[in-house]
Amino acid sequence: MNEPPLTGWKMVRSVLLSLLAFLVWLATAALGLVEIFLTRQTALRIYARFSEDTAVGTALGNWVAFFMAGVWLAYVIFSAETQFRKKSPAEGWNLFAWGAAIELLILVLYFTV
Repeated sequence: MNEPPLTGWKMVRSVLLSLLAFLVWLATAALGLVEIFLTRQTALRIYARFSEDTAVGTALGNWVAFFMAGVWLAYVIFSAETQFRKKSPAEGWNLFAWGAAIELLILVLYFTV
């Protein structure tokens, strides 16, 4: 079935929601890049408390950064596809909320370790 075209307030609301979704997606993606560095630093801090082997510590940091970069890339692509394909707008906002919660949890972990 074809839906009628959006007019007036509905069109403005749709554009504003799309703009808001894009800005939230962009903010979570940017914060995710910072989280990669913070997670690497957290892993190095934890490792440094128990060992002094710098070669293993460097390798551990690189592997953590590699893994987090893959998780970040998957999250960014999946959240963009979910939100911007309009398959389920509520699911897209829930995904953004979970992503922001996990990013805040990583920040808290970084500052407590």
